[in-house]
Amino acid sequence: MVNSIKNIVNRVEVQKSRDLDSKTGSSTPDSAKIAPAARDTVKVSEAASPQLVSQLSASPPIDSEAVSRIKNAIAEGRYPVDVDLISDALMDAYRDMKT
Repeated sequence: MVNSIKNIVNRVEVQKSRDLDSKTGSSTPDSAKIAPAARDTVKVSEAASPQLVSQLSASPPIDSEAVSRIKNAIAEGRYPVDVDLISDALMDAYRDMKT
């Protein structure tokens, strides 16, 4: 996951560099351009504010009503269980792990 985030950040930086070059009228051919040194930077948006992070860490986003409905249905024997579907999903997950 970290690598995919780094790849996204690198693509954004390359695009910003290209946009800047096109605005400044840089006529350097692509073969002569030297990529800037890689550096790790992090910018936290307001969506990840410390208050929001602390709220999410205090209680995970769980629909307790749905959980209680499912628990009641299981206890009463009304929850449909498709054993074939479950076993197929388990085998698919196993195959994914092996590759």
